[in-house]
Amino acid sequence: MSETGNNLGFFGGLSEVKMNELRKMIIGLDTEDLRRLALLINDPEAFAEEISELLPHSIKVMLDKDNLSYTALIPLVEEALKDSIKKDPKTLADILFPIMMPAIRKAVAEDIKEMVDSLNATLENGFSPKRIGWRFKALFSGKSYAEIVLSNAYIYRVKQVFLIHKQTGLLLNSAVSGESSVTKDADMVSSMLSAIKDFVQDSFNVEESNELSTIKVGQFNIWIEQGPNAIVAAIIEGDAKSSMRTVLKEAVESIHLKQSYDLEKFDGDVDIFKKTDIYLEKCIINEQKEKKKKKPIILIILLLIILGVVAYWSYFTIEKTTRINKLENALKNEPGLIITDDDKKDGKIVFEGLYDPLASNPFSIASTFDIDSSEVDFILKPYISLDESIVLKRAKLVLNPPKSVRFTYYHGTLFAAGEADENWVIDSRKKYLKIAGVDKFDITAIFVLTNKSKVEKKILAIEEYYFVFKYKTVSLNRDQKIKFKNLIEEVNTVLDFNFSQDSVPVIVVIGHTSYAGNAEANKRVSFERAQQFINLMINAGLPMEVLVPKSNFIEDTEENYPVRSVSFKVIYSKPEDL
Repeated sequence: MSETGNNLGFFGGLSEVKMNELRKMIIGLDTEDLRRLALLINDPEAFAEEISELLPHSIKVMLDKDNLSYTALIPLVEEALKDSIKKDPKTLADILFPIMMPAIRKAVAEDIKEMVDSLNATLENGFSPKRIGWRFKALFSGKSYAEIVLSNAYIYRVKQVFLIHKQTGLLLNSAVSGESSVTKDADMVSSMLSAIKDFVQDSFNVEESNELSTIKVGQFNIWIEQGPNAIVAAIIEGDAKSSMRTVLKEAVESIHLKQSYDLEKFDGDVDIFKKTDIYLEKCIINEQKEKKKKKPIILIILLLIILGVVAYWSYFTIEKTTRINKLENALKNEPGLIITDDDKKDGKIVFEGLYDPLASNPFSIASTFDIDSSEVDFILKPYISLDESIVLKRAKLVLNPPKSVRFTYYHGTLFAAGEADENWVIDSRKKYLKIAGVDKFDITAIFVLTNKSKVEKKILAIEEYYFVFKYKTVSLNRDQKIKFKNLIEEVNTVLDFNFSQDSVPVIVVIGHTSYAGNAEANKRVSFERAQQFINLMINAGLPMEVLVPKSNFIEDTEENYPVRSVSFKVIYSKPEDL
């Protein structure tokens, strides 16, 4: 027998107990330790559970020894959460469901509370026998008056509540009102709800996230609130308040918070869900409206009529007083009017004071505030106002200035500016002393027009015309035809083409172009455009001898004329040079 065989024979002769002791002496582990070690190696779930107890402690020790910092740990946790949310956001939503939903609902409840408080303040002044009864009910019940009013606006009764497992559709628990149940078989109801849910999602291609929330069956409404692993369904008779949704939501959240493990590991045993009785029973709510009492219709109608008359009279009085006050302020601010007193006579408001004939008519001012002679009257004595606007009106009436002359007035001096002929200047120097309030007349800003200057001014007006055309065309559109007609009329009025004079006016028709592209070709086309426009002027009756074409590049001139346009320049030349 070999040495190996001898060794095996030696160990084979030892008992299991001796072998266990020998193994522990050699490697420090007994049979149970080796079995547990093998389990951890071969079963990842067991290994994860084992290390889960050590991992938090290890991280804490590393943090205490400064081997790991919170700054380094936070990015890892954040990245893990991001990856988890990207892969399966529903899992994290299910985990946070029992915690986040109450917080969200609390925030919404705060907003609703503010609305109820506002409604309470509005309703505090309500007066009726029923409202008085509600106030006493609010006083002794500890609820606000608004809550009592709202509660009497609804009629509903929760008959039965079911807790149904979401994945299997099995009934986990139920609660009924004190009266007999509306259903004979609770399990049948849970199966029906699950079947309807599957039918809706399969038949109408509804996404799984869009859960069934309401079913109408005859006089009953079935309200359903979904949780990650369970459903709470309430059978309601009548029209329930929206707050009933909150009650069902709270029940779903509380059940998931207390029995989340039982719901996730559900194996068909429903006895463990008897603990949910307390949450389901809270959903059994009965609320009915008080019986209506006969209202004193006649008294209410009389009260409304009286209130309407009082309101109309108050509105009419206040509105009229407001208009009168606005009129009085307008009259006091109107130049040439001085209001010294006002009084009420024969149902009218009578204003007394002084009135300049050039001031605005006081009745016209009153009409702007919808006030006529049946409401107001005026007792005004004439006077001469020295207000600036009145003096200027008086000056225009006396001096009759041309449209080009503007007047200003300052401390007794009338200033004139603009253009006027010599006759008007001489005449106005004589008449200004007749203007009340004017001591001096300053005409230093008046440009006195002679016959020559008038012509020069009109020539400048002709030179302000210009026409723009499309490429290689000289045709006038509707607006340009009107403009061309005005040009011809002004030329015939201003210019004298009598060749017996020492000098004759000549109109230079300038075609404008640009150096861009082929400059020589552009200049030739521009000159031809000016020549074509001259043909239009000749056809309009102007002598061809006084029309000269010319071409200019826009880059060489200071005038801002567009390309493909024609403008005009008036010069004087001797007849023999034409």
